[in-house]
Amino acid sequence: MLWPCGGLWQIGGANGEKGNEDMAKRPSKSLPGLPVGRPGQGGASRSGPTGLGGGTVPLPGAAGGAMGFAPRPAQTPQADPQQLLAAIQQAAALYGQGRMREAVEVAQRILQADPDYPDALHLLGLILYETGKAAEGEKFIRQAVDAARKKRTTVPASLWINLGNARRAQKKYSLAEKAYDEALKIDPRNQDARLERGTLNQLCFDHDAALADFMKAIEIDPGRLSAYLRAAQSSVDAGRFRKALEFCHAALERIDPAPAELSAFIGMVHERLSELDLAIEWTERALANGKPNATALKSWAKASRRKFRKDGEKLLDIRTRLEAADLDKFEPENRRALYAELGLTCDELGDADAAVGWFEKQNRESAQFGKTVGIDPEDYVRQVDELHESFVPDFVAGWQSITGSGVRTGHRAAPVFLVGFPRSGTTLLDQIFDAHPEVQALEERPTLVALVENLRSKKAGYPGSLADLREQDRDRLSKLYYEEAEKHGVDFTRHVVVDKMPLDMVHAGLIHRVFPDAKFIFALRHPASCVLSCFMQDFVPNASMLNFVTLEKAARLYDKVMGLWARYREILPLQVQEVRYENLITDLRGEVKPALDFLGLGWHEAVSDPAAHARQRGSIRTPSYAQVTEPIYNRAAERWRRYEKYMEPVMPILQPHIERFGYSL
Repeated sequence: MLWPCGGLWQIGGANGEKGNEDMAKRPSKSLPGLPVGRPGQGGASRSGPTGLGGGTVPLPGAAGGAMGFAPRPAQTPQADPQQLLAAIQQAAALYGQGRMREAVEVAQRILQADPDYPDALHLLGLILYETGKAAEGEKFIRQAVDAARKKRTTVPASLWINLGNARRAQKKYSLAEKAYDEALKIDPRNQDARLERGTLNQLCFDHDAALADFMKAIEIDPGRLSAYLRAAQSSVDAGRFRKALEFCHAALERIDPAPAELSAFIGMVHERLSELDLAIEWTERALANGKPNATALKSWAKASRRKFRKDGEKLLDIRTRLEAADLDKFEPENRRALYAELGLTCDELGDADAAVGWFEKQNRESAQFGKTVGIDPEDYVRQVDELHESFVPDFVAGWQSITGSGVRTGHRAAPVFLVGFPRSGTTLLDQIFDAHPEVQALEERPTLVALVENLRSKKAGYPGSLADLREQDRDRLSKLYYEEAEKHGVDFTRHVVVDKMPLDMVHAGLIHRVFPDAKFIFALRHPASCVLSCFMQDFVPNASMLNFVTLEKAARLYDKVMGLWARYREILPLQVQEVRYENLITDLRGEVKPALDFLGLGWHEAVSDPAAHARQRGSIRTPSYAQVTEPIYNRAAERWRRYEKYMEPVMPILQPHIERFGYSL
């Protein structure tokens, strides 16, 4: 989303998020304020990286993947300052009205007259960025910077901010930071630069730095809602929900009446904290004006369903209200979440057929999102297959011997990896272990990504390069791991660190190669329960989670992942302690004490009440946060049997695993 910034166009929001009051609207008009220097001195005509000046600007959604243009009117602006200014004003107005094609045509005509007109280059870059062409957009914005310098004019802070945002969208984080820093050199009190650099820090998990930028932005302009909301969202991402509420209530003191999006956000935070009455109160406030508000409706539905899960009449009211809402008004991500709530409400009501229908709609939205952004879930399946094909006895037998354990001097123990198929009870176990005073749980952070990428860059690739690792290579990889883990505040010197990322089980070979002393806690649940629950869960769409959009895909991924895990267990001396979900919910101490013994820890009574710890911790970021803040229950243990007619086609895929793990059909 874009908005006017210092007279120029500013890209706003991490990953293009919407909802803040100054990011939700396109400006209908704005006067570009970048000085253009002496007219007519642009030199020979040139083509930009996408053919600007003689071809077309490729934009998504048009035939052939490019936007074509009608013949340009004969009246190309002359290199006269007033004509060029009038033309760029026209282009800006067209852009503000969403008439992208026409805005591009005008900008191109300006560049025919002056190929180095900074505002025209800038506007084209922003349009490319907004239409999914961040790399091309960056090139044009960079050209705008160079053109301003060529004309010996000052490069405004807003142009550097936009350049940083285009780079950030491509995950060029260090280059983005440099652009934001340039903006702040020009204007240290530029609120937008603070907001966007804060968002960059947030994406890099440097939440302290992010909050410092957001708090500075609030200081610069205490009346701007988006500064408070970004600070609050960063706090939520860091698991600091109470801090998020502090920012929200600070905004309430300065902004009266409270905008609906602020009330909705407060309601969402209270729902995450399991303060259901407050969540319902605040979301009802946000919905009181009758305008569509997806954040408020989602949080209201979730809080209400959780509060009234045993009240059939209330659940029916929730279902009726959601079904009456015009969900097509909302963006796909919000529709998906509301379909999920409808499915879970119908499940609570015992209406399996309706529930499956809503879950199918939810998953169709996820699948469509994956296609739109170019995520191929089969890529993940192929990676699992490649690991399975590579990890054979001869491969492991040929590994170069490495001495040592990869554990740093002074660390209490090697990392412990809590793994299992998603929805197998890993979040509950995470809370149980974290409640122990000698344990610190690291909750679903991508600690292995840097290691995998490092190995893939080698000639033998991943996993092939594992065979030739030398001690210095292993030490480098362990350093990458510790750097990533310690970003999130874990202390390996004082605690046994339990790194919980369920599907990291597919990298058990890598883990063992880098940390041969590492221990694994393997969370196990009935395969049919896992697969059904994955199908029902509204996961953030990524290459692995998009394999859960149908029961068949989910079952096939389960088969492949568990097959790979079995291979690891056969050929590697992994240290593994199994914890069964079904035993955990009926005899917590009997199932957890052996796991604590396995980790060299004694029993501590704090682990016996994971719900209390979860509420006190207040920082659960996984989809299971609502379940683990409740007392342990067993209502989901055999839920799959209520869906047997839907599960029947995939049971042949799951049957070998059901039998191997000793479960019943």
